[in-house]
Amino acid sequence: MADIATRFRVLLAERQADYRANLQFCCDHYRSVSDVCRRLKINRQQFNRYLGGTAVPSRHNHKRICDFFGLEEDELFTPHEAFAASFKRRVGSQPAMSDTSLALLQKLTGGDAEALAEYQGFYFRYFYTYLGVERIKRELVHWRFEKGTFLSTVKQRYLGDDETGDPSSLFITYRGIVSSLGDRLVTIDYHRDSDREVSMTIFYPKGRILKRLDGVMVGVSHGSGRSIGAARVVMEFLGTEIDIRAALNRLGTFELDEASIPAAIKKAVRNEMRPGETLFLART
Repeated sequence: MADIATRFRVLLAERQADYRANLQFCCDHYRSVSDVCRRLKINRQQFNRYLGGTAVPSRHNHKRICDFFGLEEDELFTPHEAFAASFKRRVGSQPAMSDTSLALLQKLTGGDAEALAEYQGFYFRYFYTYLGVERIKRELVHWRFEKGTFLSTVKQRYLGDDETGDPSSLFITYRGIVSSLGDRLVTIDYHRDSDREVSMTIFYPKGRILKRLDGVMVGVSHGSGRSIGAARVVMEFLGTEIDIRAALNRLGTFELDEASIPAAIKKAVRNEMRPGETLFLART
């Protein structure tokens, strides 16, 4: 952890001019700096000091800024000309979409976006790990609006390739979209650092009080076998404002007798099939 913090301070000292120029470049794609600060929930005066070079962000705020702009943590330190050119390449590499494809995408990502407002907030997501062992994974999910689209960010703690290592400060991030199709919620998430990991989950909507969402997730294991699998999933609602650091500290994979996982959730994520069932059904 100390090595990471030291490297961050060194980069800021060496590349502060590029950092400021790249940060301003990102802000120029929004309506105003005030709009960016409001979305980031960072004080405007403090953010102006970042832009003016009279102050530097903490590593925590730096990570928030990178997540907001969809950047990896090192990208804001890139020489400014290369940084700006990379945006042009990203835009230029996007193939033109047909009207039909565009209409389908808009339907999926924003057609019923306002109806999802009540689902904004933070959740713990529980499911059996995809590595074929009887351990339950707990992840942190954040659902929120951004530019008219309902987005998902998923954080999981890295515990080694077999998910049995010691807890570390390294977290893996997935990003995705959430939509409402008929009377079901659908989310598609992908690994932000790789094109190899993707999952789709379909949830039953909540009852009268939002406490949890139940569903089934289909995804690809990150293990060497790259197995395709389905698992029952529970999303436990935490609230719209939480202690994120405390929540991150609770992530990991756990034995089935883990006391911090409610018994009802343990039962709901079991991946058994009852006699006579021919489909793998979500439990509610």
